Amino acid sequence: MDFCRHYEHHFVQRGMNSVEHARHYLSGLLGKQRRKNIETINNDVSSSDYQGMEQFISSSPWCYRGLMKQVARDAGRMMSCPKQTGLFIDETSFLKKGKSSVGVQRQWSGRAGKIENCQVAVFASLGDGKRMALTDFRLFLPESWAEDPARCDKAKVPENERRHRAKWELALEMIKEARANGLGFGWVGVDSLYGSNARFLNELEDLGEHFVADINKTTKVWTSEPQLEKPGPSTGGRPRKHARLHPRNAAQYVSVEELARAEFETGHRQVSYRQGTKGALTTRFMSRDVWCWERGWPRARKRRLLIRQDADGSFKWTLTSLPPEGGARRDAWLQGQRFWIEHAFHEAKSQLGMAQYQVRVWKGWHHHMALVCLAFLFTEKTRDLTRAEQPLLGARDITELLDYYLPRKNRSEAELLAQIQERHRLRQLDIDRRAKHSTGLPKNLTK
Repeated sequence: MDFCRHYEHHFVQRGMNSVEHARHYLSGLLGKQRRKNIETINNDVSSSDYQGMEQFISSSPWCYRGLMKQVARDAGRMMSCPKQTGLFIDETSFLKKGKSSVGVQRQWSGRAGKIENCQVAVFASLGDGKRMALTDFRLFLPESWAEDPARCDKAKVPENERRHRAKWELALEMIKEARANGLGFGWVGVDSLYGSNARFLNELEDLGEHFVADINKTTKVWTSEPQLEKPGPSTGGRPRKHARLHPRNAAQYVSVEELARAEFETGHRQVSYRQGTKGALTTRFMSRDVWCWERGWPRARKRRLLIRQDADGSFKWTLTSLPPEGGARRDAWLQGQRFWIEHAFHEAKSQLGMAQYQVRVWKGWHHHMALVCLAFLFTEKTRDLTRAEQPLLGARDITELLDYYLPRKNRSEAELLAQIQERHRLRQLDIDRRAKHSTGLPKNLTK
């Protein structure tokens, strides 16, 4: 694979050359196997070595951050124009059994739509409306993990990573790193988990970043600029440190749902904002200036509220700091762009094995995700190169073609039976190990 040659140097570290293992693992992720863990990749990919790949993923010293920096830069070069490109932040979960997988606990899983035993990670991706690439990620480490050194030791969490950080802090870290890495993008797109966090939006704005942030319907805004009294002397006691509302303030403070109820019917217009598989997507849409201010803020911040009503009657509310360039159609297009990171998760999980790993340790998880992002970049570059001839080409089509062209193992009956026996042997070893740990007794005493 010529594509792999551009990334080979990342897999030569400390005298160890893991290039072939990287090629085999990437080939397996781009294959047709239903599950894409090390075992099935080894059974599928010609010349692969199970133990070598296991060591390559779980403990090899190659740096996933270095690989992801190159993936991000190559993704940036693929985008049409920085001003038309968004950096999208979203999280996804990975359902797990047991308590040993790094970062796992009972927490909200968007995939399941309820509290589940899972790992959660925050991802960043670039997208320009036609192209998309996963460019960074951070594993969320719950407080229960950060406060448990023994558990972190077992999962081999690096000392400098053993701290709990909120998901919005992980997102902010990735945005700063994207800029430091030279990525060009015109705005940051987030869902309501991040958009309803006023501190996150303010810090983005203070960094000089524009944002397109979905918000909850209960989020409150000011319908006009609130009149404030600056900090200063008070009538008694200590001087005031923060601005406060002026007694004659006339601005209304309402939820965005209330505002839509009052103004949407007379203020909206019909807008076509994106071409879908069944034709142009249209929506009822309006935008207006609003102000955000909370107690303790030195000033009010002017933003624009975008309100969309889809055909099923549901509303979507978004705050943006972008100027109103391009009119309502441009605003509606911006509001719909976060669809593409959700689509990226779907493609990566259904076609590239993103959620099908069987590693428990910190390094193994990060190595797997970095290679999934590399595989995703390959599919997007392939789609981009063939767009004129094959506009509907998808990740599934690409994996099916690669399954034909890449070297795969043609197993004889004896080889197939031997693989089944080896799989059973490894499973029995794992069963025996679990039985021993659960009782604290030697195996012969657990019977």
